[in-house]
Order: sequence, then C-alpha cells, then structure tokens
Amino acid sequence: MMESIRFEVDECGIARVTIDQPGEKVNKFDEDLVRALGAVVADLREKAVSGAIRAVLFRSSKPGVFIAGADIRMIEKVVDPALAAQGCREGQRVFQLLEDLPVPTVAAIDGACLGGGYEFALACRYRIASDAPHTKIGLPEVKLGLFPAWGGTQRLPRAAGLRNALDVILAGKMVDGKRAEKMGLVHACAPAALVEDVALDYARRALTSSPPPVRGRRRLSDLFLEMNPLGRRFVCLLAARGVRTATRGFYPAPLAALGCVRAGVEEGPEAGYAMEAKRDAELAVGPVCKNLIGIFFLQEKAKKATGAVDVPVEPAPVRRIGVLGAGVMGAGIAQLAADRGVQVRLRDVDTGRVAAGLSAAAGLFRKEVEKRRLSRHQAENGMALLSGTTDLTGFRHADLVIEAVVEDLEVKRQVFREIEGRAGGQTILASNTSSISIAEMARSLERPEHFVGMHFFNPVHRMPLVEVIRGPRTSAATVATTVAFAKALGKTPIVVADGPGFLVNRILMHYMNEASHLFAQGVPFEIVDRIIEEFGMPMGPFALLDEVGLDVAAKAARVMAGAYGNRILFSTVLDRAVETGRLGKKAGRGFYRKRGEPDPAALKEFAGLRRAEPVEVEPSEIVDRLVLSMANEASRCLGEGIVADAETVDLGMIFGTGFPPFRGGLLRYADSLGLPAVVKRLERLAEKLGPRFRPDPLLTAKAVDGTTFREPLSAARQEAAAAARET
Repeated sequence: MMESIRFEVDECGIARVTIDQPGEKVNKFDEDLVRALGAVVADLREKAVSGAIRAVLFRSSKPGVFIAGADIRMIEKVVDPALAAQGCREGQRVFQLLEDLPVPTVAAIDGACLGGGYEFALACRYRIASDAPHTKIGLPEVKLGLFPAWGGTQRLPRAAGLRNALDVILAGKMVDGKRAEKMGLVHACAPAALVEDVALDYARRALTSSPPPVRGRRRLSDLFLEMNPLGRRFVCLLAARGVRTATRGFYPAPLAALGCVRAGVEEGPEAGYAMEAKRDAELAVGPVCKNLIGIFFLQEKAKKATGAVDVPVEPAPVRRIGVLGAGVMGAGIAQLAADRGVQVRLRDVDTGRVAAGLSAAAGLFRKEVEKRRLSRHQAENGMALLSGTTDLTGFRHADLVIEAVVEDLEVKRQVFREIEGRAGGQTILASNTSSISIAEMARSLERPEHFVGMHFFNPVHRMPLVEVIRGPRTSAATVATTVAFAKALGKTPIVVADGPGFLVNRILMHYMNEASHLFAQGVPFEIVDRIIEEFGMPMGPFALLDEVGLDVAAKAARVMAGAYGNRILFSTVLDRAVETGRLGKKAGRGFYRKRGEPDPAALKEFAGLRRAEPVEVEPSEIVDRLVLSMANEASRCLGEGIVADAETVDLGMIFGTGFPPFRGGLLRYADSLGLPAVVKRLERLAEKLGPRFRPDPLLTAKAVDGTTFREPLSAARQEAAAAARET
C-alpha cells in the first residue's frame, strides 16, 4: 500500500512526503499505513545517508486532516494482549526510525492531528501548525480507555515539559494551533495558507542554522520543579491525586499513562516504551476500552443519523428561532442558539421575566468568556443576536419556535394555539416538555405535521443530549429539520416516539421510584446515594432530586403514575417534601445541606413515612433494584417501539443521565451480566417486593433465545413477546 505515501525531492534536496490514504476521507493509522510509513522512512534514510536528500517535510492531502489517529476499528477487534503489544512495539519502532533520520524533519499540520497522528508529529524534529479552526492537536486516547503508546508518553514531556505533557495526556486534551504553540506542543503556528511555506523555511534554515526554538511559555516554577528528581516526583504525585479524584478509580488508562511517563522520566525512554506497550495492550483488550469504543461508534452513528425513517428527507435551514418562556430552560436554549449564530426572539408574559431571561443568557456568555471558550467580541456578537419581547412580534419570520413554559398541558395548548396563528405557514413548532404527550398537545393545532418535541436537558449549555419526539402526525421533514438543528447546536439528538416521559425520563423515573421505596424501607438516603455512586453514577437519586427540584420530580411522577399504573407506585416522600417547602437546591432545603452532607431536619420531616424498624438491604440488592429496574423499563421501551434499537437507549442514558460510560450503556451493562441472569434477579425481586420487578416479555424472550439486546430476536420469540405484552 505504498501509494498511500508518496514523496518528491525538490532542487534544494528537501523531500516532500504526502500522506494520502486512497479511498478514505481521513488519514488514520492502520497496519497498512504503519507498514508503508516504515518502508518510506527506510527509503528516506538511505537517501539521506547517500546525500540525495537534506531534509524531509511531511504533509497531508486530506482537507482538514493531517492524521486523525489510529484506526479505531482495528483496536476494537483486538482480543489478544500479545498481538496488541506487538502492534504498539511496531509503531514505536517506525517512529523511532523517523526520529533517528540523520536529516531535519518537519510536520506541516493543517487539520486534525490526534492520537497516533500527533505521536508521529512528535517524532519529527519540528512541528508547524495552522491557525485554522479545523486544526486540533492532542492525545485523546484516554477517552477510549487507552493512552498514547507509540512513544507519546516519552516524547511529549521532552517537547513541552512535564506539566503540559500530563495536562494533554491524562485529560485527553485537544487544542487549536495557537494554544498548541503556547503550550510548546508545536514550534510555530501560521495561517493555513502559509503552513507549508513556514515548514519549508524551518527545513531550509535547519540546513544552515538552527530554527527558532519552541515558543511555548513555561512558568519558572514549572522549570524549577522539572529540573530536579524531587520536583518531577512531586508533579507526578499531584497529577495522580487529580486523576484519582476525576476518575474515581473507574478508568485505569490515565494512571497507566502516568506510570509510563514516570518510568521514562526516572529510568529512561526505553523503560517507558516497554511499559507503554505492556500496559496499553492490557487496556486494549479490557472491558472499559471496549465499552468506550462502543460509545464512540454510537456517537459517530448519531452524527450521521437524519431522523428520517423510510425515505431520505432534506432538512430545512434554521436561521431564526423564537423561544417561548424566558425561564431557566428558555434562556439556556436562547443563549445556546445565539452562540451558534442563530437569530433568537425570546418571549415571556412581562418585561421583568424577559429581562431576567436576557440577563441569564448574558451570564452564560460571560462564563464562556471567563473560561476562555469565547472571546469578548464573540460573546458580544452572540448577545446581539438575542432580542426580547412580551408579544409575538417577529415570530412570523421564525423557522422554528421552541416552547419552554411551565409543565402544564392546558397552558402549553393555549401557548401553541396562540403562536400557530402568528407564525409562518412552514414554521416548526417544538415543545421542550419533559413528560407531556406530544399527541395531546397537538390536538388543538391545525398543522400537527409541523409539531414536534424537542426535549433539552438541564443545564442546556452542558447536557449533550436532545430528545426529538415524533408525534403520531409529525412529518418526516419536521423530524429531519429538528434533528439537523439539534446537531447544529452541538447536541447529540436521538429520535423517540411519543409517550409519557418519552425515553430518558421514563426510564429514570423507575430509578427515582425505587430509591424512594428504599428510603421508605428505612435505608438512609445518603447510603443509597453512596452505593450507586460507587457503581459509577455521577450522583445518587436523592442528590439528583435536590438538583432537579422535588416539586418538578413530584409533578413528573404524577404524570408517569397516571400513564403506567402500578409499575410506578411512588411513596409519599415527594408529596411530603413539596408540602413542607423542601424543594431541593433552588430553595436551599432538600435532602442535603451541602453536597454529601445530609440535612438532619429532612430526616425528622420524613420520619413518619419510613419504617420504624429499618430493613437491612445488601449493597448488591440496592444496585440491582435501581439499575435493573431501569433496564427492565428500557426493554419495555424497545418492545413498544419508543426507540428503534438498544444503541439509542444506551446513548440516551449516558448523555441524558450520566449512566457510567465505562459500563458501555444501560443495556450493554445488562448484556454483560447475561440476560438469563438479569431475568432471574428480577424474578427474585418480584417475588420479594412485588410485580413492579416482573421481567418484561422482550427481556424474557431474549434470555430464552440466547440473544443480547443488540442481536435480533427470532420470529417466534418476537411473536411470543408481543402476545405476552398485550396480556
């Protein structure tokens, strides 16, 4: 596959090497490209020794991409750690040959230069990056449960300093060209049109004199620490502490990477290379890596999905939107859209609420500036796209109107009746409802085909998921346009069918419901939270109730209980909380006073709702009751056609609730337990605690059939499951 790399030598003796994998949109290291690079580097060495070439410049012919990294499909298939280690050692060998070339080497980077691509660039003597927005430089392997194992843990500390290297490696950080120059990841940053010229200049100057050194600024304190063994050890100890706090022990890759860095710093690069190959190979065949790679492919699939089911539909452009309701959600949606260059009209019933919404949006922009995610100029431009009103002027020109008013069916119907008469004939009307039926809201509309659910999660600027809810009369074009708009906002959309709670909140309600039952049995709420956080959830159900608001949860619970009957039998905990004004974080009174510090007053107020003699519940049972109740409901959602596949469930639960990514998703976790074992556990819980744990027919059918949630069920089992569901 030598045609993937070609080179020519100019009159100055500079070899210009072009990387261009045929038939691929991006360059990525697979076995063939590594082999081809090894052959090319060997050829370059011969020519360098003979004097035929005096310098080498590497470039890519792929627009917006230098080398995107290793082929993840290749990593996904690896099951033998010995073969994985062999692959690491081969990459190290080829990059060492590159580093050892007796002539100057320069990487001209315009576009994505990530993972193995940046490790390749690190093996070059000089690195020049473009300042184009598409240029991203970094080592994101830890996000896939791995770490850079082709020499990256050894070369980056030498190039950019220990602290900067750890910052990039342990967090999987990706930065633009300008930031890369400041950190010392590249030698210079230049306009995209001039990257090759600057790289050639470095190569030519290297033939007669030394090019300018790395321009990255390093603090004196960092230099002092990194110049002595005790200082380097101190930096590594601090990094290890930060990793343990961030990963909570669930993700082994960052600590393994840190061990490789330390081995190289303390024992030399050969020790570091050996540890890289060994530890990365172990991680590559482990469950965390496989699960994270699975999630990566789910995200890639979601990026390509259009939301159209039967025929391809071209989404309409959305340049102007209206937002009805200037509260927390409305202001968040308005700010996000304006940040993405969309003109926004924000409406509420009085000027005070409109002003508060605009102020909240301005505050979000201000935080983005403080975090250096936006310049002050960009924030000002974003706010300039936002305007407020107490009437509906300007809404006729909106391509999309998003309703974000109180969760009350009649209020929402009234709002939509009003806006439908004032909006354009092709304007899409969307509700940000979290639980109310789209079909019920659409009953009063003249154009229900233009009506859709668009459920953002709170806080809007941080939560990556959007549920696009297809009503029974929603058109394919409306769904496709809404999905495309969600992507334009930087969100991951999933398309779900209509039904109370839709997908994520419907499943999550069973988690919250079971937590309330545990509490009523006498299990301390902080114990429930601690045990499920040890499972990997970002926060326990009671801490989550404090964040969401107990009044909001109580209202959603009533909607769900009305729809699903005895499968959601909430204890009276939520109602009592609302009666006493214990509404959670927003009221300063919830289950906790501070994060992790239970409020003794809450225990007194709820004392009458709990058993006088608490029941002992094993931690494993607490996990099963919380997690398997969600998996059981997810199976029902699949059987009812709320979503098309198990992958959508997993994506929704990870991005909508924070279900632990290292477990691969809710249904992938159930698959890992074995569905027959899941059914047995649910049957035991049903016998002990009641019918809410009765296994779903689809789950039972799959257990009998010997299939996973990702595999098709036999036709006979499908019919049996459907019949069981009807009864």
